[in-house]
Parts: sequence; C-alpha cells; structure tokens
Amino acid sequence: MRQQWHVDFSEATAILQAAVAHANTLGVPVSVVVLDGGGHLVAASRLDGASFQVFEVASAKALGSVMMRAPSKALEDAALARPTLATFNDGRLPIQGAVPLMVEGQCIGAVGVSGGTPDQDEACAKAGAAALPASSP
Repeated sequence: MRQQWHVDFSEATAILQAAVAHANTLGVPVSVVVLDGGGHLVAASRLDGASFQVFEVASAKALGSVMMRAPSKALEDAALARPTLATFNDGRLPIQGAVPLMVEGQCIGAVGVSGGTPDQDEACAKAGAAALPASSP
C-alpha cells in the first residue's frame, strides 16, 4: 500500500529519464514536465534542439491532465466536441501529449511532453508514466 499520494523527485526523475529515452529513440527533441497531484512542477527537462516554447506547452498539457485526471487526448477530444471547453484560461491546454500518473486508482501527478507530433508526445509521456513504480512507498 502506498503511503504518499504524490509523485516525489526520485520518481519524477525516473519518469523523465524514461520519456527522454523514448524521445531519443524517435529522434525528436522534446521537453518533458512532471507535475504533482496539485499541478506543481516536480521535475522537467528540455532536450537539445527543442524549441523554447515546448516547455510551456508540455507544462500546460500536463496541467490539464492532472486537473482532469485524464490523458490530454481525452481533453482534446472533449474540446473538439464542445469548443467552449477550449476557452478556459486556467493554464491547461487540451492537446494530446500528457497522461496522468495513476497509482492504486489515485492521480498522483501527470507527465506532459511537447516537441514531436501529438502521437510521439503521447508515446513519450506513456513511456515515462510506465517507469513509475506501482507500489512505491
């Protein structure tokens, strides 16, 4: 049973490393952001060659994912179906490329990626999330 319900720095580092490793296999320069369950930055990385704005985009994708406890692709789909959802000015961005970090049914944070195609970003985010130990103390 997990004793803490947030992603800690060591977990965030493992998530970053896995997401970056996947981005390197794809050959895409990305930014990766890991937020805790409250939407606060725990760790981030911008690969060489990633444009300056992708950090902000990755952060906004992750914020939407942690706020809604859902992949940012689901938020994108909802915004396409109901365009007014995309008008909220609360820092979230409903664009594919972030996934929540779920442990024992609880959202403890999110990982967001930007710099590749939407599918590449999501694949990197999922690779990062897969590095989260499911039963960390």
